[in-house]
Amino acid sequence: MVFRWRRRHERHLAEYRQRLEQAQAAAPPSGALIPAIAPPRGSLSVEAEDELPSPARSARAMAVRAEDRDRAAMLADRARQLSRSGRHTEASAPARAAVRILGELAEHNPAEHAADLVDALRALAAVLAGGKQYADAVKVADNATLRARRLAALDVHLHRPLLAATLRDLGARLGDAGEAIRALSVLHECVEAYRTLAARSPEVYRAGLADALDEFAGRLAENGLTDDALAVFEEAARLLTLADADVLAQVTTRQANLLARVGRVDEALERANSAVRLRRSQAEDTPGAAEDALAAALQSYGLLLSGAKRHDDAVEALEEAVSLRARRVRVDPAIARRPEVAVTYAVYGLVLISADRPADAVPPLAAALGVGTALNLPQVVEMATDALIRAHAAEPAAVRSRWRAATGEDAPQWITGTGRTRRVEAGPGAGTPAPAPAAPRPDRTPPPNRTPPADRTSPSDRTPPSDKTPQPDSAPHADHTPPPGEENPRPPGRGRLTGQPMRRPIPPPTRRPRTDIDV
Repeated sequence: MVFRWRRRHERHLAEYRQRLEQAQAAAPPSGALIPAIAPPRGSLSVEAEDELPSPARSARAMAVRAEDRDRAAMLADRARQLSRSGRHTEASAPARAAVRILGELAEHNPAEHAADLVDALRALAAVLAGGKQYADAVKVADNATLRARRLAALDVHLHRPLLAATLRDLGARLGDAGEAIRALSVLHECVEAYRTLAARSPEVYRAGLADALDEFAGRLAENGLTDDALAVFEEAARLLTLADADVLAQVTTRQANLLARVGRVDEALERANSAVRLRRSQAEDTPGAAEDALAAALQSYGLLLSGAKRHDDAVEALEEAVSLRARRVRVDPAIARRPEVAVTYAVYGLVLISADRPADAVPPLAAALGVGTALNLPQVVEMATDALIRAHAAEPAAVRSRWRAATGEDAPQWITGTGRTRRVEAGPGAGTPAPAPAAPRPDRTPPPNRTPPADRTSPSDRTPPSDKTPQPDSAPHADHTPPPGEENPRPPGRGRLTGQPMRRPIPPPTRRPRTDIDV
């Protein structure tokens, strides 16, 4: 029986060699149709490709697929880079192109390209979420999760890590879109998947499990489950070591913000300071992108210090953060387009106002206002304008002088309140009426595809509360819809110092000051 199988195998092998020799003998000796290196795609006509021998056609098809796969990988990387720089609109085209290419490849060879297609879909969903297209991002993330489930059903050991990562992304996209219940369900499944992986290979999947726990805890906190969120944060922090400094600093920072929200200020400051030390160590070892993370950690730490009335320490932390941002922009001017740069300048201005230095806050706030206007960042624009109005209410003459020195122009009416009744509760000249009110500014039109945030309370006269401070890498939500039939939600001239939040757009200055974040 064995000898019969062997003879049959040898006969088939001899027939294959004979057909291959005949095909090679029939091919032109110059090698015009069968070059040593595959020609560019489309260089041969359909008829010529049909005339190629079967092995040559297979080799050419493999070369074309490898070329397309490499091109898709380059497009996906380009999309991620643009998205990290805040250029989400530009990142959409390469991300969609990568998905289209890998979709065609996966249709012909699912076993080889299906996982790559899932990764490309994840990148596209992240780009869409960065551009505030939350509904589209959820659809794309759902598609990626469905494909990852199919792959895991075929080979659970091989594709379970991909499924876990895809579930984490889907949970984040759902949370951004306001689907809180489903987001928590998906993230719980993600955590359980990572627990299974970490039980088998703890060194490999420990950081992934901690990152999933961090996202799960953040969503729990958003839905008011504070105690559960703190417990999950603690579990994530216990899993990590100094070898996982990046994830540990991320978890510690978010834990500190939540602790401050529930009034545990001392613990919050301790955690935030620990995150700064971790980021500083990373920046010393590998300067560059690690300096961006250090600036974000210093920004969060400074806001917590300001909320704890430690204003001098807060100013020192924010000064270092601004210095790091400026240094990074000098090395790579494209970084100035990132929203977090303008946010850092705006937060620096807020901290200076809380430290009774409103005039010193004018240059960074004017810079944040100009960059936020240029990059179409309405949240940054409103944060800067509100702060400038507060600063002018505290020291009118000094603020007008610093604005003129920074921009070369007189302070606009929306800062000074010229021609309208003003009533403030603090600062020089408080309570002094001005001439009759002028025409109010038009209401803000909320941007499309934007999820309305939860209501928030107005900050205090001096220090913004720590539970409502902006996160390190994003501007705070500041949308507001006036009641029906009312154009202006408050009387003219009433600002943050009166306890009434301002929700009207501010016309940008005609010229903004030159700063280190100029490109």
